[in-house]
Amino acid sequence: MTVQTPAAQPEEPQVRPGSSGLQRVLRWVSPVVGLGLFAAAVWVLNRSLAEVSYREVRAAIHGLPASALLLSVLFTAANYAVLCGFDLLAFRYVGKRLTEWKVAVTSFIGYAVANNVGFAIISGTSVRYRFYSRWGLGGADISRIVVFYTGTFWLGFLVLAGWSMAVDPHPGLRDLLGPGVVAVTGWALLGTAAAYVVAAAVRREPVKMWKWHIPVPPLRTVAMQYLLSTVDWALAAAVFYVLLPRTELTFSEFLGAFLAAQLVGLVSHVPGGVGVFEGTMVVLLKQYLSLDQIVSSLVLYRLIYYIIPLGAALAILVVDEVRLRRHHFARWGSWFGTMSLQIAPRILAMFLFLGGALLLVSGATPTEPHRLRWIDHNVPLVLVEAGYLIGSVAGVGLLIVSNAVARRLDMSFVVAATWLSAGIGASLLKGADYEEAVLLGLLLIALVVSRPAFDRKADFWDARFSPGWIFGLIAVVGASVWLGFFAFKHVEYSDELWWRFALNQDAPRALRATMLAVVLLLAFGVMRLLRPAEPTIILPTDEDLERAQALIARQPSTVPYLVYLRDKTLLFGDGDAMLMYAVQGRTWVCMGDPVGEPRAVTALIHRFFERCDDYGGVPVFYQVSKDRLHQYADFGLTFAKLGEEAFVDLAAFSLDGADKKPFRLVLNRFAKAGMTFRVVPVEEVPLLLPRLKEVSDLWLREKRASEKGFSLGFFDPEYVLRFPVCVVEAEGRVVAFATVWPGPGGTELSVDLMRYRPDAPRNVMEALLLHLMIWGRDGGYRRFNLGMAPLSGLEVSAIAPVWTRIGNWIFQRGEALYNFQGLRTYKEKFHPAWEPRYLAYPGGLNLPRITADVSALIAGGYRKIFRRGKGA
Repeated sequence: MTVQTPAAQPEEPQVRPGSSGLQRVLRWVSPVVGLGLFAAAVWVLNRSLAEVSYREVRAAIHGLPASALLLSVLFTAANYAVLCGFDLLAFRYVGKRLTEWKVAVTSFIGYAVANNVGFAIISGTSVRYRFYSRWGLGGADISRIVVFYTGTFWLGFLVLAGWSMAVDPHPGLRDLLGPGVVAVTGWALLGTAAAYVVAAAVRREPVKMWKWHIPVPPLRTVAMQYLLSTVDWALAAAVFYVLLPRTELTFSEFLGAFLAAQLVGLVSHVPGGVGVFEGTMVVLLKQYLSLDQIVSSLVLYRLIYYIIPLGAALAILVVDEVRLRRHHFARWGSWFGTMSLQIAPRILAMFLFLGGALLLVSGATPTEPHRLRWIDHNVPLVLVEAGYLIGSVAGVGLLIVSNAVARRLDMSFVVAATWLSAGIGASLLKGADYEEAVLLGLLLIALVVSRPAFDRKADFWDARFSPGWIFGLIAVVGASVWLGFFAFKHVEYSDELWWRFALNQDAPRALRATMLAVVLLLAFGVMRLLRPAEPTIILPTDEDLERAQALIARQPSTVPYLVYLRDKTLLFGDGDAMLMYAVQGRTWVCMGDPVGEPRAVTALIHRFFERCDDYGGVPVFYQVSKDRLHQYADFGLTFAKLGEEAFVDLAAFSLDGADKKPFRLVLNRFAKAGMTFRVVPVEEVPLLLPRLKEVSDLWLREKRASEKGFSLGFFDPEYVLRFPVCVVEAEGRVVAFATVWPGPGGTELSVDLMRYRPDAPRNVMEALLLHLMIWGRDGGYRRFNLGMAPLSGLEVSAIAPVWTRIGNWIFQRGEALYNFQGLRTYKEKFHPAWEPRYLAYPGGLNLPRITADVSALIAGGYRKIFRRGKGA
């Protein structure tokens, strides 16, 4: 782990989480596989189109009858209407009612986004939460709706794919897999579909999946699921089928090829299956149609079924964003609610990415001949040449800035607007391409309208560039290079092409523009690689600690004093709020509750989530109180009880009474042994520091322990000198000591670092605590914090979650690992009030890894987790 010292700290530090080698590898697996499939699809297209020219494809597009285009548009509209039925049926299933037009609009946006972005569970659900939560639905109901429509989506695939493969399979599938395999697979799919019907008919109890109970829908609902899903897949195939010229290819055979290509596209995880779907369709349809006909239909299908609905969804989201901001809508929700705040910028980012791809593709293809004649009379050649180069620069710029736009960085707005403006000018200069300029202009308007969304102050270059985004950029530039070679393969290459300038020389212009795009991409990659690695932890400066001290003084707890260890990064909000966190692997752990006003704390938690999202981190809040659980729940976090913290009421604390006789005996033995107790004020601690260091070293050596951190103090001179120290002395020698945390406002008193000599009398630390409690009571403190008893208070019942059962078992039988019960019993003798402490985390199956990462943070590494640590 790299640590940056305060002297070298930048003004606005950013951090990167560390991660294990396996985690880094796994993060790259899916994008690498997707890029590999995309590259394979391009290779297939390149081989298949060896005898096809660009002009033939363009002619095929222009030759398609208007009736086919109209039918394709109508089938697309019908298909999205059927998809809206998925959500309407889901509302009936969960027993909720909502105005039908609201469900229809939300469903349309959700499917338009999910079809293009991919990862439908995340993207589509984020859209639905944005709207459905506003209209009164809770997170549990939305989750059930998502599960229901996801299942409905695949039912029609099972029916149609099974029927197509079993009854009338595509010849290409028979040749590839064999007739027997195809038939068996088809009947297996139909059998799976039938099994769902049988289950709905005979099962009455809900299906239990982990901690969720999913009611089985009634047969009437199941029938509607099959009907809607089957019609959905059939319409989606019909959108493409009507764009193909009439051949002997039956719709049933085409349906088999279409479903196979869709499945390959979904498995590839390439957004929208771009390239992968097209390559598969070319392979399966080339025996029926000429390649120029297939490619032209694929281009139009991608435009009609994907891009146009996405554009409509973007327009609705931008209008909704403007309306919400005009009315100052209060938008705080769970994790999906937080994601929904970012969905409009994310779609804008996707359109910017597509806009960059459009500029690169446009620069790599010939200009329409009739526009060249107009340019010849109105635009100087030097501007035409400049337009191609500017278009390439703007295209690459839009591809790069789209990443920052998705993260809502304030600087990304200015950069994106600049590149869009340059792209508009380039489109008009290089080929009077007013359609392209209009599209980029509309995107610029959408960007300007969404200006308030870009409110994050962060370094433009400091954000994480995900593997998927990197490979997407490579794929777009690579595809534009291939398209240039395809469009001008009739032009023989020579060195003279680079220096040939004439109005009718599209090939040299495309060659120069494409090469500039490649050079810019390589330069960007080299610049990223040569940038110095960012520190994992940035230590707080003295100014940071002064700012933190002012916030700590306004609240009663002593836990925030851990900030003075300087082993955690501080994050301040725009208002009066602060939190401290550290990073282990992909886990970003905030220590305790954030400090500050509730409204400022909510905004700060949101900012912490954004920072975690920037670097692929998992946000976790450790040892939080029950009073703040609602704030973490609003962000979709779930909770695991860590244990209980003990608080002694000092106002009622006394040594009188029969039950306090053990305390009096301890203090009597303490006095008879000639030991004394005193609290050393802060200004006198420096003189005592060498003697305290001696005791600390002896204690560590005796315990065979190493210093801990994060949630536990360690012996650091700067840290120890910040607080008073209570000491036990005998014959002028320090026998034991503890650093004292005097809470702000005289509310809470506690200790952190507790050390004693190996030859110290038994019960010396108990006597120290008793004397300190008396000292605190006489000084007006209201309570004494004895610290945590880990895993205590975990009650096991029939409905207790797995974590509670495991924690209780460890508490009962894990004495070999840690003195769990002994610590609880020791603190119990002071008759404290116990308050629960929790771990807030995103849920799912991450808890074991999060627990290991938090333990490693405290212990100083994974290997040190099971070594015995500090204790009295």
